[in-house]
Amino acid sequence: MLDRILIVDDEPLVLETLSEVLSSEGYPVSQAPDARQGLEVLAREPHALVLSDIRIPGMDGVEFLREVRRLHPGTDVVLMTGYGSLDGAIDAMALGAADYLIKPLKPKEILARVRSILTRRRLESEVHSLHSALRSRYDMHNLVAESPSMSALVAAVRRIKDGQEPLLVYGESGSGRHFLARTIHYASERRSHEFALVDAHVTTPLELASTLFGERTPAGRRRRGLLERVEQGTVHLASLEALPTDLQQRLGAALSTRKLDVGEKVVDLECRVILSSDEPPIELFKSGRLASELALLRECPALHVPPLHLRKQDLAGLVAVFVETYSSEHGRSIRVGPGVIELLASHQFPGNVTQLFAVLSNAAKYSVDGEFSVESIERALRQSSLAEDRGIADHLGDREYQVILRAVQRNPGRLDQAAKELGISRTTLWRRMRKHEIKLEGEDA
Repeated sequence: MLDRILIVDDEPLVLETLSEVLSSEGYPVSQAPDARQGLEVLAREPHALVLSDIRIPGMDGVEFLREVRRLHPGTDVVLMTGYGSLDGAIDAMALGAADYLIKPLKPKEILARVRSILTRRRLESEVHSLHSALRSRYDMHNLVAESPSMSALVAAVRRIKDGQEPLLVYGESGSGRHFLARTIHYASERRSHEFALVDAHVTTPLELASTLFGERTPAGRRRRGLLERVEQGTVHLASLEALPTDLQQRLGAALSTRKLDVGEKVVDLECRVILSSDEPPIELFKSGRLASELALLRECPALHVPPLHLRKQDLAGLVAVFVETYSSEHGRSIRVGPGVIELLASHQFPGNVTQLFAVLSNAAKYSVDGEFSVESIERALRQSSLAEDRGIADHLGDREYQVILRAVQRNPGRLDQAAKELGISRTTLWRRMRKHEIKLEGEDA
């Protein structure tokens, strides 16, 4: 069903013409000859859009606009005007009118404006639905916390979620650091603003600088970085230890002063920055991987996400979360058979929650009659163990391959520029390209 539209005008010919134009496109249309009857129609039935003349009996169009906005904030209003009252229509835009039309009305223009407004409404509704789904997914209640370590973590999150100071989340790979960062954002007063993720491990130094702090375009325009553009939202900088020293220094200055030097001016740093790493800040400072400009992290909250082998009490809850998500996404119910939780508890899962969910996803393919059985879980665990045998070196190699490949593809035929982006010499780049079998464009495969 298309959105319903109300036309308010004291000229019968206008009512008839507009109704015919809009009805021919399938829009349900209501009519009212004055403001009072228009408000009565809106009170009886919701309407997406009102087309109202700026001069109608009972009250002028601007007054009518105010009443519609007050009583029906979800309804858009378009004012129709002659040239003599154009200034009033423009003023009404500042009061919340969605648009204005100039008489004499042209059918093609009317339909184009109406379609544009209703399309925008649908897109906004979809964005709102997606945002609501995100908030639901990252709700605090989705943090499974039966184990003492996770219970303590959840209690800490509740205490610090609305703070302004930077926050560091640390723990083993796959333990849920990214999930926790998003959960903190959606549990905080910043939830209606943007959440942005940047991973320093898979982004080149030049990309990191422009992504975080902005840059000048070739045309000379300033492109804002995430730390400025996100405004009152949250920026999650993952793999802090991989951030180059010069960017650590710039970030430290911004976090300490709550100011961003963007070249020609200094702006306030309004967003909250959540940092994540494998190790606690004290260890990163000891090993020299954090610049002294980030010293404020010694005093800021640091949350440890425990590895899965220290939170075995949470296994049943984590499996339940996976089952609910899987069933929702695939339209297929999964039951947990006897002995499954005990079998999972006997495994160490060095890849933590990420590995657990990968095993469950694999097991879902082998499940018979929609049930996780001991047999399907054992088969998935064997495959996971084979993947573990590749070792951490291969895992890091995959990351290096992705970063180098992206740099080479961005700079076709310009290895010097690609090497400069990566912060390595041309010879080193060439050697690593040979190692990962990365070919130049036009080179024989």
